[in-house]
Amino acid sequence: MSLIDSLKSMFGGNGKKSGAAKNEKAALSDADREMLIGKIRQSDLFKDLPQENLEEMLSRMVTVPVSEGDVLIKQGDEGDFYYLLVEGLAKVLRKGDDDSEAKVVAELDEPKGFGEEALISNAKRNATIIMKTDGVVMKFSKDNFNDYIKEPILDWYSAAQAQKEIGQGAKWVDVRDEEDSQSHLPGALELPIDAVRQRAAEVLNKETLYICYCENGRLSSSGAFVLKQLGYKAGVLRGGLQSLKRAGLA
Repeated sequence: MSLIDSLKSMFGGNGKKSGAAKNEKAALSDADREMLIGKIRQSDLFKDLPQENLEEMLSRMVTVPVSEGDVLIKQGDEGDFYYLLVEGLAKVLRKGDDDSEAKVVAELDEPKGFGEEALISNAKRNATIIMKTDGVVMKFSKDNFNDYIKEPILDWYSAAQAQKEIGQGAKWVDVRDEEDSQSHLPGALELPIDAVRQRAAEVLNKETLYICYCENGRLSSSGAFVLKQLGYKAGVLRGGLQSLKRAGLA
């Protein structure tokens, strides 16, 4: 039985799991699991993730049969899942800032992962993705994404560790929105979370360690994650500015 046949055999005609397959882990052979992990690892996002994290990721993904015309992601919605297109074709549509009619800007075929951008940056979906054909997707929830992808990839620094690194040449990066950041740490670079991907090359270099901070660590973890994706040395101040204040270092 092929990988797709194995995945599809988990569902009846109504798209619900059949009684014969109570969970994905039991229904897939070791060979199929390795094949799926290989597909997942093709993404730059996951290529350096430890094997055990990929195993955990796969075991928590939900397999869903989809039909032509199904909307997987809608522009403007909150990010809730990461998706892996295992079989089928999908189209990517995007509206401009003028709220004009959405236009097709790309097509996706298997194996292709998508949807991580909104999970990484806690932003809204920047495009709509609609199935062009019937197919199969696997979904990975935002909470699991944070636990098994973001957390293991990031380097976290306590208040004392961060101050030590700053003393040895690292730089602070303030990722708060300008209206939320009334004051900055000495020498900090201002790089709001929404501008990290666009402006990083203008203000950062790849030899320096950058420690991202915000009020509590939420935005800064997303900022550091994007920077690491782009090839920069980046870490997160655990607990944000609040941790520095508690330690008497700010």
